[in-house]
Amino acid sequence: DAQEFSDVERAIETLIKNFHQYSAEGGKETLTAAELRNLVTQQLPHLMPSNCGLEEKIADLGNCNESKLEFGSFWELIGEAAKSVKMESPVRGS
Repeated sequence: DAQEFSDVERAIETLIKNFHQYSAEGGKETLTAAELRNLVTQQLPHLMPSNCGLEEKIADLGNCNESKLEFGSFWELIGEAAKSVKMESPVRGS
């Protein structure tokens, strides 16, 4: 019995698909610094505030040629962005 996903389930599925779409160089389970920057600038241009640690995270990845960002760390970064957005503005559509 196929059930339709909820909005939150679709949002999570979209995050996972986008992570995999942008994770080409280092394998589908990690993002390089360049891949992370591309994903954020193309998919989160309005929601990723500069104060959520993104630049530091990218700089750390860029300094280590072999360093990659795993999905769990990406999820934490998205969580930080969500907290920042929640504090800065009222929820859209309410």
